[in-house]
Amino acid sequence: MKIPFSRNPIKSYSKNPAKSYSINPNKSYSINPLKSYSINPQKTYSINPLKTYSINPAKTYSINPGKTYSINPLKTYSINPHKTFSINPYKAFEIPGFYGFDLDFSITGFTITANKQVIIIYNPNMEWTSFAVSNNNGGYNVFDLNLDWISYWVNNNSDGFNEFDLNGNWIGFLT
Repeated sequence: MKIPFSRNPIKSYSKNPAKSYSINPNKSYSINPLKSYSINPQKTYSINPLKTYSINPAKTYSINPGKTYSINPLKTYSINPHKTFSINPYKAFEIPGFYGFDLDFSITGFTITANKQVIIIYNPNMEWTSFAVSNNNGGYNVFDLNLDWISYWVNNNSDGFNEFDLNGNWIGFLT
C-alpha cells in the first residue's frame, strides 16, 4: 500500500503519537475518553448509538449500507477501490480517505468517505470490513457489517482520529 510520507507515522513525527504528544491520548487528556467524559460514549448518551437512534445504523436506514445503496461499496462503484483507481491505495499515490494503524504502526486499513455521515472501512487486502457513522460530536462510531458497534474514533486535533474499543482502551489511530 502506498502511504504518503506526510501521512506515514513512521516517517512523519506529526502523525506519530509516540513523538507528538498532542495526538497521544495517554499524554493529552482532552482526547482520552477515560479522562474526558464528553467524548466517552459510555458517559455521554448523545454520542452512544445504543442510546441515540439517529446514529445507530440498525435503527436509521439512511446510515445503513445494507439499506442505502449510495453508501454501499458493492452497489456504488465510486466508493469501491476495486472499481475506482483514485481510491485504490495500491494504485493511487494518495487516497482521499484515512490510513489506519495499530499502536505498533502496522497498517490496519484505509477509509473512503461515502457521505457526510458514513465512512467505509477496508482492510489492507481491500476487503470491506466495517463502516463508521458520525456521532455529530466530531467523532465516529464504528460498526461491523452485522451492524454491531465495535469501536469509536475520537478526533486527535491533527486531521486524524484515535480509535478506542468500547471500554475506552486506545487501540489504533488514523492519519
